[in-house]
Amino acid sequence: MKVVRALEVWEKGMEGGFLGHLPLADTVSPAFLFDLFKHEQDKPDPDMKLSYMLDAARIAALQPYVGQQLDIAQFDYILTAYGVPDY
Repeated sequence: MKVVRALEVWEKGMEGGFLGHLPLADTVSPAFLFDLFKHEQDKPDPDMKLSYMLDAARIAALQPYVGQQLDIAQFDYILTAYGVPDY
C-alpha cells in the first residue's frame, strides 16, 4: 500500500464545504512533515498518517510541494493521508 499525502481544500469558516484535494509532491518526506507537527501530537505519528489543520506558517512551508498557489484568505487547508494499492 502506498501512502498518498494531499491537502483537503475547504471553504473558509465553520459552515464551509469541502472543495477537493490538492496532491502533495512525492518528494515531501514524512520526516519533514513530522518535524512540522511533532509538537502538537499526543502520540508520535512519524509516518504522518493522521490529518492536521494547517495554519499560515505550515501552509507556507508546504507551498513548494503543491502544484498551485494556496490562498489562505479564501480557503482552509487540512493535511491528510490515504492509502492506494501500489501495483
